Amino acid sequence: MHLSIPGLALAAIFLMPPTASAQTTTTTNFNVTGTILPGVCRIAVADVDLGTYQATQFTGAFTTPFQAVSVVVSQCDPLVSRVGLRFAGTADGADATLFQGVAGIGIELQRTATGTRLAPGGLAQMTTAAGTHAFRVRFVQSAATVAAGTVNRPITVSMTYN
Repeated sequence: MHLSIPGLALAAIFLMPPTASAQTTTTTNFNVTGTILPGVCRIAVADVDLGTYQATQFTGAFTTPFQAVSVVVSQCDPLVSRVGLRFAGTADGADATLFQGVAGIGIELQRTATGTRLAPGGLAQMTTAAGTHAFRVRFVQSAATVAAGTVNRPITVSMTYN
């Protein structure tokens, strides 16, 4: 006896597992990079008047009294933990560690806490961010011959974070 169910053979073909085929897999990695910067701080520095002196007072190693320079750093992002302060300006022609004043008389900038002279382009690394950072300036004789004149020199303070 032979029993035949129409469509059964066709169903058997569809139910059979597919034949194995060769598959190749290739993988690769990629790097994700970026930088999350801390926010900013505000910086303020008031102008400083070094006073009026006679050119004839500068006879040798004459210096004027220091005047305070307060660099006030405020409103810092909480991620800013310390700042660096760079002082830029024109160097004195006779002594490159001084800022330019008039011929023979330069401007000395010092960090008050250490007494360290900061030349034009010099960096002072602070241990904190916000606060008043103390510096001082004065006139210093830089050459044997001096000139008279009015000094109005910008010193640029730029700030870096952490």
